[in-house]
Amino acid sequence: MSKKSAWAGAIVAAVGLTVGGIAVATAAEGPDGPAAAFAERHPGGPGGPGKGGRPDKAKLKDSTLVVGRVKSVETGKLTITKDDGSEVSLTTDSATKLRGGDIAGLKADQRVTVRVKDGKALNVALAKAQVRGTVKDVNGNNATLVQVDGLQTALDLSSVSEKPKNGDLVAVTGTVSDGKTVKVDQLRQLPK
Repeated sequence: MSKKSAWAGAIVAAVGLTVGGIAVATAAEGPDGPAAAFAERHPGGPGGPGKGGRPDKAKLKDSTLVVGRVKSVETGKLTITKDDGSEVSLTTDSATKLRGGDIAGLKADQRVTVRVKDGKALNVALAKAQVRGTVKDVNGNNATLVQVDGLQTALDLSSVSEKPKNGDLVAVTGTVSDGKTVKVDQLRQLPK
């Protein structure tokens, strides 16, 4: 290889890296901040903290998580019965967020997780139940799911268009409304 060929190759490589570097930098920084692929690897989501991504870490500092069942919901107040049986009353306001809905739509006995700071509910999420097992005793919108460990769970199938049959192996996701019955949102057939 001649010196001219080697220099030409080096220049082409340098130009390619420079142009490639600019293209990568342009792709990573859109007009509204980092691209979605970038945001998946970095905390804060698209646009960083407080802009639709993950909650601002400073806001969550010194906060705690309360897990339990809704006892009551009133304007400006949410009362939770924690798993240990104790009750906690929390203040709410227009900044209190319920994942997937409105705070006023919460009902007694719904299982929730609440991010709390200084006695105020910051974020509320309905706890999702996820169970797998074999369906038995299908009766209209009701059925029983026998899990691998033998535990039985009552299912409310009223929101499911295709009802399972006795003996079907399924995975279900839903909410627990009365402390023991899973109101199924999604049902997926598993291979036997």
